[in-house]
Amino acid sequence: MPSRHGHPRWGLAVVAAFAAACNSTTAPPQAHLADPQQLSSDVQTVLGVLQSNVFESFGVVSTDTGSPAAVATPAGALLGVAPFTVPRSSSQPYADAPRRLQALRRAAGALGSGISASVIPPQYLGQTFVWDDATHKYVVGPDAGPSNGVRIILYALNPVTGAVAEPSSAVGFADLLDESTTSPAVNKLHVIVKDGTPASPGPVTYADYSVSGSVTGSPATAFTASAIGFVSDGTHTLSFDATFSATNLTTDNPDAQIDVTWDLDNPVIHVVLHETLATSDANHLAVTIDFSVTRGTETVSVTGTVLVVLSPPAVTANLSITVNGVAYARITGTANATSNDIVRRHADGSAVSAAEDQALYDLFLLPLEMEIAIESLFNPSQHLMGG
Repeated sequence: MPSRHGHPRWGLAVVAAFAAACNSTTAPPQAHLADPQQLSSDVQTVLGVLQSNVFESFGVVSTDTGSPAAVATPAGALLGVAPFTVPRSSSQPYADAPRRLQALRRAAGALGSGISASVIPPQYLGQTFVWDDATHKYVVGPDAGPSNGVRIILYALNPVTGAVAEPSSAVGFADLLDESTTSPAVNKLHVIVKDGTPASPGPVTYADYSVSGSVTGSPATAFTASAIGFVSDGTHTLSFDATFSATNLTTDNPDAQIDVTWDLDNPVIHVVLHETLATSDANHLAVTIDFSVTRGTETVSVTGTVLVVLSPPAVTANLSITVNGVAYARITGTANATSNDIVRRHADGSAVSAAEDQALYDLFLLPLEMEIAIESLFNPSQHLMGG
């Protein structure tokens, strides 16, 4: 009898244990952000360093009429593939990624003639370019510039047109210094952006970084570049170390890879971005993203893909977010010119709070905006170097 009554109790224990195991396997841990609002705030602080008025002014020197950085020379090509500008509209994020591939292609073409002793044309060396309201363009000014480079005075912009506002008002200046060498063979441009005037510079250095690049083939089939230095808004300093490579440049479907680390000093934030851009044809692009944001003891990581169609324009996201390695959320769906079905939910399918939704949206845009920033650090050099 005892044995007959013991088996049911043993069986119940097995069933209970099995049920517990099933519950643990079907309901994996659901991570949560320690402070979603603070994460959004910290992300905005990082991006805010890249959005000062002086940076805006520096960003347009690659397109302003008469600017030496708007001329197709080897120095412009380096700036065209470098990291900062004001992030573009986020209404269709990632939709302009193919244009950024074209910047890499132009840079490679500009450098394709090989390494020379200089990436800045001799006629620009030692000159300072200033804005002339009468002709609405940059002209050579009366003051001397750096002997191994060119100086460009930066001006306040019209908030509506994005062009230099007239009457013009100087807000800073940029020195583009040629540090190229033939042994070793390196195309290198040193960029310094400051406030004040050359005669009386202000206390803020908004940017100080170097860009170098080289190509393979003639015509160029591959391109590599690197940028290292810092940018600042006068309060925060954001250091960066970036490398770029692009292949298949002679086809209508070039590919690229970008690796960047950003380090903000206050608050202390460490951002790592690895991104590849692969084109199957001239109309389709796949962006593979692997990046993380570390603040204190919390690391938020985002991995996945964003598929881009140029015409008709569409963006499809499939991204996973973890907190300290534990599944937290997913960003999935498609956005096009008429609708946006991209949704942000917890990994277990439950709805996120308003604060979490904003944090996830900021994380979705962060790789795009930082990669655009990286590209723009190179931008004025792109045209100087022939892009």
